[in-house]
Amino acid sequence: MIDICTISLTETATLKIDKKEVMRYLRTKEMDEGLNAIYEACVKRIYEVASPKAVYKKFNINVLDNIVDFGFMKVNSKDLAKNLKDCNEAYAFAATLGIGADRTFDRLNRVSQTEATVFSAVASSLIESFCDYVNERLIDGLSSKPRFSAGYGDFSLEHQRDILSNLEADKRLGIFLTESYMMVPVKSVTAIIGIRS
Repeated sequence: MIDICTISLTETATLKIDKKEVMRYLRTKEMDEGLNAIYEACVKRIYEVASPKAVYKKFNINVLDNIVDFGFMKVNSKDLAKNLKDCNEAYAFAATLGIGADRTFDRLNRVSQTEATVFSAVASSLIESFCDYVNERLIDGLSSKPRFSAGYGDFSLEHQRDILSNLEADKRLGIFLTESYMMVPVKSVTAIIGIRS
């Protein structure tokens, strides 16, 4: 096991926002001129307010039937166990765009729900892009499994508390968990990446 490590990205614009993904979040197949102008303004704004940061730690794991033992938590999940089959190590990470994205969304929502909705979709694309960046940094040259987050399949959201606590994400990233296991800032992600033996 290694100590908790941090990844910060000051050049946010190096992360790409996938317009098709944004359109999928918005449930639209095309953007008219007006919606496209809002999209462009939201892209500019998210690059200004986002502060992408992540923390991660590598763990020895043991997978037995549907139980995955990380040492700091045991997870009873058929889907996670299947994902981590043939792995004896895994990274746990937490990533966030920071509170600036939440504050901007709240301000926009008071003025225009359309702008707020587009901004949220753009921010969702950006956090996914940042998670891809973190993923690539962590697996550099290693054989790995696709990242797997609490809330996927039968991997309970309740385990976000264990992951965030073990990574000290409250102190290091300012991520907190609500009683319903939702993260604040909202554009935050936890994930597990299995490393093949």
